[in-house]
Amino acid sequence: MTFLLLLAMFAAPLAGPVRAQAPGIAPSDILDAAIGDWNKDGREDLALLAVTDRDDMQVGLYVYLRGAETDGSLLTLVLTVPDKIWGARGGEGGAFGQEPSIKALANGSIAITTQNFGIGRERWEHTLSLAYRDGRFLVAGLTFSSFDSLQEEEPLACDLNLLTGRGIVNDKPVRFAPLSLTFDRWETTSGEDPGIRICRGRQ
Repeated sequence: MTFLLLLAMFAAPLAGPVRAQAPGIAPSDILDAAIGDWNKDGREDLALLAVTDRDDMQVGLYVYLRGAETDGSLLTLVLTVPDKIWGARGGEGGAFGQEPSIKALANGSIAITTQNFGIGRERWEHTLSLAYRDGRFLVAGLTFSSFDSLQEEEPLACDLNLLTGRGIVNDKPVRFAPLSLTFDRWETTSGEDPGIRICRGRQ
């Protein structure tokens, strides 16, 4: 589905919830969007990434479910998590290679990716998958890779199933205490991100 078609489908439903429940988010603040069936009820839902603070490169997540509060077909904003995601549109407070993105996975989860391929020695890509469970969006999985552009530190490749406590770090299986955290409670700063701490053996 093209971006223009997506906007045509959702422009009207978005106008109400974004103004009423997410003040300060303008259409030009939206960075990326994904359509999927988050609650597996057979209807298409929506998730958005939108800039909340350009100076500090902060981005918010806004998740909508179709018919969540009524029997109708309109979208309802069910999750607002501002200032949780790092990144910016290239050239708007950040460098190219620091743009966040969002997509729908085949299993109905939401994947949020952040990256830094623009500045500094450490280049990385970080993806969290959110799964809808019992009315909550849990952080279900984490994929993280990083490398030192000066090649003084070993690259890291990590893929974790946070709900089962199993994963792979640099091609070696790892086990850890399962986590069951909603996205609003997940710490996303690098040194405190619980998934990255597992990847680096710092639980």
